[in-house]
Amino acid sequence: MTPPDRATRPDPGRECSVRGSALRYAREHWADPLYRQSYLMLTSTAVSAAAGLLFWVLAAQRHRPDALGVAAGLVAAIAFLSYLTSFALPYAMLRFGGATRPVSAMLNTSLLFSSLTSLLAAGVFAVVAPVTSPALADLLRHPSDVALFGLAGVGAGVGVLLDNLLAARHRAGTVLARNTAAGLLKLAALGVAGPDDPRALYLAVSLPPLAVAVATVPLLPRLVPGYRLRQWRVDAQAREAAGFALRTFPGSLLSGAPQFALPLVAVGMLSPRENAFFYVAWSIAQIAYLIPTVISNITLSQGADAPDPALVGRSRRFSLILLAPAILVGIGLTEVVLGFYGPEYVQGAAGPLRLLMLAVLPWAVVIIAQAQLRMAHRFLAVTVLTGSLCAGSLGLPVVLAPGFGVTGMAAGWLLSVLAAALLAWRLTAGPPSRAAAAAGPVHLARHVGERNP
Repeated sequence: MTPPDRATRPDPGRECSVRGSALRYAREHWADPLYRQSYLMLTSTAVSAAAGLLFWVLAAQRHRPDALGVAAGLVAAIAFLSYLTSFALPYAMLRFGGATRPVSAMLNTSLLFSSLTSLLAAGVFAVVAPVTSPALADLLRHPSDVALFGLAGVGAGVGVLLDNLLAARHRAGTVLARNTAAGLLKLAALGVAGPDDPRALYLAVSLPPLAVAVATVPLLPRLVPGYRLRQWRVDAQAREAAGFALRTFPGSLLSGAPQFALPLVAVGMLSPRENAFFYVAWSIAQIAYLIPTVISNITLSQGADAPDPALVGRSRRFSLILLAPAILVGIGLTEVVLGFYGPEYVQGAAGPLRLLMLAVLPWAVVIIAQAQLRMAHRFLAVTVLTGSLCAGSLGLPVVLAPGFGVTGMAAGWLLSVLAAALLAWRLTAGPPSRAAAAAGPVHLARHVGERNP
């Protein structure tokens, strides 16, 4: 009979075996490009989001809600115009930026096109602002104000192109450094902004990304082997990337329009004070929304290697695993988080924030489905999915806002995302044989470590 003390004594060999298996799993998990790049990009996103949260917390303590609401409206306008004039080029960077062929012509023409269209869009918005966004028009009357507004849009557009290129090149660490620098510059700029000055407040948010983008471009020859700053001749890869962007642009425009347009719509539907509450709730919730968005982008960038339909399922599960605790914490600590902004924000933004957080899980289903459909070149299906999301997420909040205010805006978003998730599931569901056939042109990474580090 085994002595009692030996029966309860742990087996050293088994412990070593379990520890070895755990370490082996961790190494394999980190070696997978999907997970490794996702973790790095999520860290970059977390740093940027933390800096943004701290910025708005400090701003809420120094500025009245109505001044903060106007500044938030200008920031929302910059984000919307930047996405509107992206013409899906960021998706082309993810899809073709990791290629072994030279990317100079593709990147240079994309940067130039993005900059010119951003400046043009800023001028057009300044002209129509008295009609479409009267609360913002007074800050866009002088030519110098319009020029700064346009440069802020250039910084936003160029920054996204550079980040997506670097992510595709497995330089997520550089993306982290860029976002960290931009966040620190925003906080420094806020320190010199005058109280209750919405112009200074929005410029403190929007100009640092431009400065970091300008500083990054001269470093590209070191970050991207073979890159030439003065190479403008359009080659075959640039034409292929332009064709991909053109085909995916309708779907990408409709996909991003809700997230970028809704805060701008809120400027016209709500008072400046109410808009401050909505923008704070929206900004906090976007931290959770960025998790599946980043994983979706990394999944798309992995489409440069070998077909593997299972990768989309792994991406979806990975998103949901990361999101579940974030949503529980976000809903449970709503008052605690909003308390940093002030008691007014606890009262005005708690309910909307909870509704926005509830929509994150169906949003993950929608955004991962978009990556799956894009990689399968099912552009019509992408347009159908994103078109329904756009119509619902902009229509329902507008319908509900007059009667329910900020809460109506958030409830309309939640209902529209739930409906889009059901449609996304239907568009991407099917037997394995059909899914494999649809993924023929998908180019996903099949095995761990197959993609070059």
